Formats: sequence, C-alpha cells, structure tokens
Amino acid sequence: MFKKLSLQSRIIFLVTSVTLLLVSVIVWFDSYSLRRSVEETYVSQLDGMKTAINGRYEESHLVEDVQQILDYIQYKDKNVIRLTLFGKEAVLASTDRDLIGKPSPTGLLDALQAAPKETLVVHLRHEDDGIPKDLLTAPLKEDGVTIGAIELLVDTSESAKLIYDRTQFIIGVGICSTALLLVSLAFIIRKMLIRPLLKLRKAALSVKRGDGFKEIPLDSGQEINEVASAFNEMVANLEGRYTELQHAQKQLIESEKMVALGSLVAGVSHEINTPIGIGVTAASYLEERSRTFNETYKSNQMKRSDLEDYLKMVLETTGMLQSNLFRASELIRSFKQIAVDRSVEIKRTFQLKEYIKEVLVSLQPKLKKTKLNVLLLGEDHIDIHSDPGALSQIITNLIMNSIIHAFEEDEEGTITITATSSPDELTIRYSDNGKGMPPEVVEQIFHPFFTTNRAAGGTGLGMNIVYNLATQSLGGTIRCESVPGAGTTFTIQIPKTNEG
Repeated sequence: MFKKLSLQSRIIFLVTSVTLLLVSVIVWFDSYSLRRSVEETYVSQLDGMKTAINGRYEESHLVEDVQQILDYIQYKDKNVIRLTLFGKEAVLASTDRDLIGKPSPTGLLDALQAAPKETLVVHLRHEDDGIPKDLLTAPLKEDGVTIGAIELLVDTSESAKLIYDRTQFIIGVGICSTALLLVSLAFIIRKMLIRPLLKLRKAALSVKRGDGFKEIPLDSGQEINEVASAFNEMVANLEGRYTELQHAQKQLIESEKMVALGSLVAGVSHEINTPIGIGVTAASYLEERSRTFNETYKSNQMKRSDLEDYLKMVLETTGMLQSNLFRASELIRSFKQIAVDRSVEIKRTFQLKEYIKEVLVSLQPKLKKTKLNVLLLGEDHIDIHSDPGALSQIITNLIMNSIIHAFEEDEEGTITITATSSPDELTIRYSDNGKGMPPEVVEQIFHPFFTTNRAAGGTGLGMNIVYNLATQSLGGTIRCESVPGAGTTFTIQIPKTNEG
C-alpha cells in the first residue's frame, strides 16, 4: 500500500509520523517530569510534617499534641484527605478518629526500614469515588530509631488537572505546528521537487509519442537541473540514434525478406523440377512410341490392335503431360504472385483463404521434409484489401518457427490456421500442438534479437518481423499464448481494409 503512494504523499507521511512521534515523546516526558515534580512537592510537604511532628513528639511525648498538629495541617490544606500516625502496635493519632487505637499494619515499620527511599509513595487512581490520590508513608524516628510512621493521603485532583491541561496544551501546539509544517513542506515539495519531476515526465511522454520535444528549462534545484540537463542531452542524441536504428531495422527486415525470397526460389525451383521432369520423360516416351508406330504404318504391317494400343498410350501420356504441366504452371503462378507481393509493398484486394493456400503451396518444399500436417480452416470467401506480401511473410515465418522450435526432427504434429471475420475485422488464429513455451519466453517472443536457438544460427529477428508486419504493415495486433507441452497459439487481428 505504501509503495503505491506518490512521492509527495510518502514524504509527508514520513514527516508526519516522525513529527507525531517527537510530539508524543515530548508530551510523555513533560507529563512525567510534571508528575515527578508534584510527587516531590508532596514528599517535601510530608517531610515538613514529619519534622514538625517529630519535634513536638520528642518534646512532650503527648499524642494529643500530635493530634492537634495533624488536625491543623488538614485544616490549612484542603487537599489533605487524611493524616495518620502509626505506632509500633496501634494507630496513635489520625484525622480520621475511627482509626485511632486500631492495630498498625503488620510489617509497616520493617518495610519502611527496608525501602530504598525513606518515603514510600503509592498512586491510587481507580478507587470507587473516582478521585485520584497519592498515599505517602514516611518513618517517624527518635534518636535515629524508627518508633512509628506517618501516613499522608492527599487529593491529587488539582495536580492531575494541571498535568492534563498542560498535556492538552502541548498536544494542541504540537498538532498546530505539525499542520503548519506539513502545509509548508507540501508547498516546498510541490514547487521544488514534484513540479520539476512532472515536467520531466511530460517531456518523456512527449518523446514516447514522437511529438516535438522542447528542452526542459534548468530553473530548479541543482540536482533536478542536473537530471534535466542529462535528459535534454539524451533526447538530443536519441533522435539521431533513432533514425539510425530505423534504418538498420529496415535493412535487417529487407535482408530477412531477401533470405526468405531466396529460400522460396530454391524451394519452388526444386518443386517445379518434378512435374517438368515427368513431362520431359512422358514427351520422350510419346516421341519414341510415335516413331515406332510410324515405322509399323509405313511397312503396311499395322493391325487394328496396334492402332488401339497407340491411341491408348497417347491418351495416357498426354494426360500425364497435361497434369504435370498444369502442376508446374500453378507452382510458377503461386511463386510469381508471392515473390511480387514480397518484393513490392502494394496493397490490393484478394481472397484471404485462397492466398494462404498459395503461400502453403510455396512452402511445400519445406513441409515435405517434415511429418507435419497443415490444416486451413474457416470461412472460404473473405475479401481483404491490404498488403498480401506482409501476410505471406507472417505465415511463412510462423510455419518456419514451428518447424524449427515447436517439433523435434521427424516428430509428427499438426499446424492449424483458422480464418474468421466480422464486418470490419478479420482474425487469423495460427496454432500448433508442439512443445510450447514457458512464460518467460512468451514475454520476450516479439523482442528483437531474442532467440532460444542462437547456437544453431538463429538471429532472433523472425518473430520481431512478424510483430512489425502485423502491427505496422497490416495495421492490426498480434498476441501469443503458450503452455509448455500444450502447443502455441498466435492470434492476429487486422482490419479488412487497410489504406494506411
């Protein structure tokens, strides 16, 4: 909770806590000192009484004289509730006549002699009448020998009220001082720290959005000025470096495109060789059989069965020629379209699913070397006006990523591409049932130069290019979801019409 507070709130909270702690210590110390002073006053008062009683008692040894002194003291001091003189055996005199003659507390004199201080003080705060009292007991001595004890029960209401009022005054002054301090501190922090930091934040957000940057004025404290100066210098250097980075990124993307295009050319060339080779073989076979048929015809030895066999062979061979030439033509057409789309960034209208089929045809040389089955599902007639080359490269990079990372060599697996649409948007969901990825890899999957296959020559640019193509060239979004052992899914959402 504390970490979520703003810097100003944290400072004020800490200063308030420290101030309140100091005020509490001051209040406690002042109250304690005042209570000690009051207690010492009562002790001094009792010492004076004890001296007067000792003197009078030593002169006359008459209890009546002591009783007069006790009554007089109570009469003069309204806070004195009771004064009592204890002998060794019984109460000798007291302002409370009911106590006279009653036995003295057992062990009282021994306790006084053993006490570290000559006067014992007991605070009575919770009696039935609710009046705070102090009970003070001091020894009565004659020639250094304890012959009794004098007990003073005094009402401390006035001193307690004095302490309470003093405490309230200190607390009030402390709260007012704290409030004034906090208001002043909040103003100072806002002016000297928060406002300069907000300027830095505003400037950083401006740079992040790509808006025009204005240098931050150096009109604050030395430390803030140093940070602002460093920020100004950083932004000044950042623009040049950003231009260089964009140029380098564009070169890397173009390089990656050329590598992919070269791989496409090599693969399709190899793929075309098969139907062309079959066609050449079929044409050679047809030529040879035609020459033999012609010789039979010229020798007038032709039979009906020879003509039937020849016609049957011609039909089979021309059918084979036609199917393989058509296959070669389809491969060349797909290759030509994909190659043009990748080399020239031109937006056009095309059918999504049919175009993905053409991309898959161009990837057959790679897929034939694996045991992966590619399924293309979803709606059949989705028209889209966008950059087909970007879409082609996204599908290619995703499939190559699955081949390299999701499956072991010769492992069977399935790649599923599903296309769905809404009035303004279409969704392409690409998923495989391969080994999946841990969360820390998913978090960095689109970062440039991040790869888990660097030892095998991975550059870490493939998925970053996919991200840039999906978000910039196609104007959409892409997200990755994966669970170790449960495969990976990429969800791409792009507008049906992208004129950007």
